[in-house]
Amino acid sequence: MEIMITLVIVAVLAGLAYPRYEKMVSRSKQTEAKTSLQAIHMGQDLYKISNQKYTDNLKLLDIEIPDDTKYLYSLETNQEGTTFKATAAGNIDGDPTLDEWQINEKNQLVNTTNDSIE
Repeated sequence: MEIMITLVIVAVLAGLAYPRYEKMVSRSKQTEAKTSLQAIHMGQDLYKISNQKYTDNLKLLDIEIPDDTKYLYSLETNQEGTTFKATAAGNIDGDPTLDEWQINEKNQLVNTTNDSIE
């Protein structure tokens, strides 16, 4: 009987802890996107100093995005190259919804679609 009570207590504690654990894991994955987008912003600033406009080619920026990232990164500029928007999109929790972050030339970082487990 004591073992059953102990197992029930452990099960309840595990049931309470697991959702918090999943939330923390998904938030740590979002940190990857935020960090990489900040690096893209800094790379764009340096590129603009040298070329008087922003680029829409990530390979021209002096940054390194690891191959094993959880997000896909894209970059777009307006026709004159005076503004840019970098986007990070990835599936961080296994459902069909993608988590999406964007940053622009004003260093405004926005989570346009939050796929973090709430």
